[in-house]
Amino acid sequence: MFGPQSVLVMLLIVAIVGGLAYVLARQGPPLVLRVSAGVLAFALSSVFGMALVNRFYDYYQTWSDLVDDLAGHHPGVQALPPGGGKNLKIGGTPARDGLLVTTTFAGSRSRISREGLVYLPPQYFQAQYASARFPVLELLHGSPGEPEDWQRGLHVTSTFTSMLNKHQVKPTILVMPNINGNAHGAGGSQCLDRPKGDRNDTYLADDVPADVETSFRTDPPGARWGVAGFSEGGFCAANMALRHANVFGLAGVMSGYFQPLPEHGSDPFDGNARARLENDPLWRLTNWPPGAKLPAFWLMAGQSDRGDVSDAKLFHSVLQSHGQDGPMVMIPHARHTYAAWNPAFPKFLTWATNRLGNPAQGTARTPGPSRGPARPPGSMPSVPVHAIKRP
Repeated sequence: MFGPQSVLVMLLIVAIVGGLAYVLARQGPPLVLRVSAGVLAFALSSVFGMALVNRFYDYYQTWSDLVDDLAGHHPGVQALPPGGGKNLKIGGTPARDGLLVTTTFAGSRSRISREGLVYLPPQYFQAQYASARFPVLELLHGSPGEPEDWQRGLHVTSTFTSMLNKHQVKPTILVMPNINGNAHGAGGSQCLDRPKGDRNDTYLADDVPADVETSFRTDPPGARWGVAGFSEGGFCAANMALRHANVFGLAGVMSGYFQPLPEHGSDPFDGNARARLENDPLWRLTNWPPGAKLPAFWLMAGQSDRGDVSDAKLFHSVLQSHGQDGPMVMIPHARHTYAAWNPAFPKFLTWATNRLGNPAQGTARTPGPSRGPARPPGSMPSVPVHAIKRP
């Protein structure tokens, strides 16, 4: 009721600013008092503006979310101990609550090194799962954004643990890498390999899975790995799943888009038309090779955002033309904000983890897929640029 999005809080700010304006308008008070009132009124007006923006985007939903972000704190996050996740101790508190760790994903192919988060479910620390290998969901934040947004905005650990206790999801490792490497994600990357810049796609679809598989008890990338994201991260999830169908068996797209966008008015592909097509999920899906395995898709949009709804419906119709009629969730009275993603995320987790299945018992390791060139099975057909097909 009195959270940072509360109407009462904003009305209180307006009332205080009004009182300060009254002090400014009077001639009686000393000059120092009027100057102080003016400074405070200006500061509170700025706070009011930020409160309006926060109410629109639904970013800070509690005061603790706001305080933690301003202080740079990330509650519940621990550094990954030396020796990696395969040597973590069985038992203790993590066997009840799970563990959220921060770690560095170093890319041998992309030459990118960034910090990210990994959530290990309680079962990872329970004796009966000591030799089990866990399925993985790679979660991609939006832009501007950072991995901590999954914890701050979507409360990923408490949500997942609660759903585990209710048997609504299956034990899964959640990996939250940094998709762009900038402070608070300013600028965005669309998870693309740049002709003259960072190789973000290589980092996220090749290096991060390889690092996670090396550091934790996971299934090899492939059928028991999924990728999901919201907003720009949703585009990344769709693009990566189609470009790397040998790495990801399913994809979740929350308020995503399905064709690459210009960035700051410029072409992220530097005029390379073929590179643009290779990173156009709608084009790739439309031209998907007959008989090639298609990742399973879960789509979502806030019903009040016409653009998101239209994009999701178009992509879903192309999926249907390939024989896939997966979920398309519409959140009523919601826009392109956390107010839409919060109720949608648990629905995705239930769908995704049930498709990925339970941790595989035993120490035997199935060889992982080849991490060669980014192509789905059967490779993309050679289609000239002028022959782009649209549904």
